[in-house]
Amino acid sequence: MKRWISNIAAILWFFGAVIWMLLMLFIALIMLPNDIASIINSGFGIESIGFTLLLIFSFIFGITMLVPAFRKCFRKLPWLYPYITILTANITILAIGIQILNYGYQVQSDTRHMLFFVLMIIQIIVCRLAMCIFCHKKPMRIAREDYEQ
Repeated sequence: MKRWISNIAAILWFFGAVIWMLLMLFIALIMLPNDIASIINSGFGIESIGFTLLLIFSFIFGITMLVPAFRKCFRKLPWLYPYITILTANITILAIGIQILNYGYQVQSDTRHMLFFVLMIIQIIVCRLAMCIFCHKKPMRIAREDYEQ
């Protein structure tokens, strides 16, 4: 009976929270570059929601990874863990880049705007390269004991 209840809870959690967060994760990754474009077009810093979205995604996916019954989705869908990890890292990189650009656009100076735009581009490239090197050296997979449950 306990196993049946945990399976029902896992299914409800997956379709009630995780599936929507997966969709929102992808949409957020597409929408965050619009924040960069609006900063550049307006010439002023804006309030970015990148870190707020990151907090929400991390909370939902953290609960999913911590609760053993909810972790079953990673066994059924082995691509899910790398998908979540890579997109969350990409959102983090973009959110940091937007914060750098926002800081540069706090003062009205074309030189400062260009400098912080270049810094943002360098930060994005360096972080993406670091992420690629890390993922190459340590491939993403769920721990062995998770598969045995």
